[in-house]
Amino acid sequence: MARRTITRILVPLLVFGALVAVTAAPAAAASGGLSCRYTVISWTGGFSAELAITNNTATTVNGWTAFWTFPAATQVTATWNGSIVQGSPYDATARSTVYNGVIRPGAASALGWTATASATDVPAEILVNGRPCPLA
Repeated sequence: MARRTITRILVPLLVFGALVAVTAAPAAAASGGLSCRYTVISWTGGFSAELAITNNTATTVNGWTAFWTFPAATQVTATWNGSIVQGSPYDATARSTVYNGVIRPGAASALGWTATASATDVPAEILVNGRPCPLA
């Protein structure tokens, strides 16, 4: 799955020759039985990222909301498989869509975006449905 995710993001960027760095934070178990993976591909002045949420419980998740703080001022310019609202240049709140909000046990859902920023470090903390989803 990780290879497919990276390939899906890399191919458009390689066409433009803009790839500079790829950083992936591995999945880590979160409170509530969810796990997250944050993958970012950066270039000078911006990045493309994906947040994947996996349901490790026996109960279906019906809709999800993720919140994080970017380490540097960031302007999200496009999203797919969800929506992102920024309360400030540092904060982001992402919501699932009608077609990817249900996460059955053992399944995953992902959201992607592009943004402009002076730094593209992985956020220190991500909350999913109000619970920490730590990234190692």
